[in-house]
Amino acid sequence: MFDQLYFERVVSRQSEEIKKRHLPFSGAKNFRDLGGYQTADGRTVAWNVLYRSGALHRLTYDDLRYLSALMLERIIDFRAKHEKEQEPDRVPKDADIRVVGIPILDASTRVWDKPRVELEKYIRTINPAECMIRANAEFAMHFVPEMRRFFHELLSAGGRPLLFHCAAGKDRTGFAAAVLLRILGVPMETVMEDYLLSNQYYLRAHHWDLAFMRLAKGKQFAAAVEGFMEVNPTYLLAAFDTVNREYGSFENYVCTVLELTEADIERLKSFYLE
Repeated sequence: MFDQLYFERVVSRQSEEIKKRHLPFSGAKNFRDLGGYQTADGRTVAWNVLYRSGALHRLTYDDLRYLSALMLERIIDFRAKHEKEQEPDRVPKDADIRVVGIPILDASTRVWDKPRVELEKYIRTINPAECMIRANAEFAMHFVPEMRRFFHELLSAGGRPLLFHCAAGKDRTGFAAAVLLRILGVPMETVMEDYLLSNQYYLRAHHWDLAFMRLAKGKQFAAAVEGFMEVNPTYLLAAFDTVNREYGSFENYVCTVLELTEADIERLKSFYLE
């Protein structure tokens, strides 16, 4: 159902909605709006309220002005401690934005927490796809408190504009966005479309970096790095397969694991649906 041809059909549409979704930040290639998606009951996710992205450490001066214009009430950062120390986010100094850290150190993130020489040797020995599948299973099993807190932050934001992000804006952020969209009632096919857009916005933005890497480090190393930079339907499906296996169903995961009541879910829908 969710194969590469499916993704190519999604990308080939290039609809006005998809163009509107991607925000033109120079220093954050995967910054986008979650608005516009239709739910199963005919409602629509509101524009200009929920944003997802990668890290903000490379934001330019113009980017910071643009970020201020979004009127964000808070930013949720899923990055681990070492990521934030190495590449701290740039946030407008004059903006009253609450920054919330919810660190997630998953299998994929742990790969990159090594000295450079050791990392280059290690990258050549691992299978990126296996690592990403393991990471997504971890999101569902091992980071339950973090996901609970994420939804607590969404509820406490009261519908005011909010951004959540990790390093690339595709894995930790991708899982969080997928769970949120499903809770709001967006069909799984559409959830997968949103997830796969990272290949268009993030992976394609690094085309020349990967080309240079192939020349400098060799095809094997570049292919491994590219494997970590892309998203694949099997990765997100691994997370939801884990949810179904460990907790019985997605609905049970939401109610008994994330501990969201029916009232909480209705509040989220009242905040984020039109």
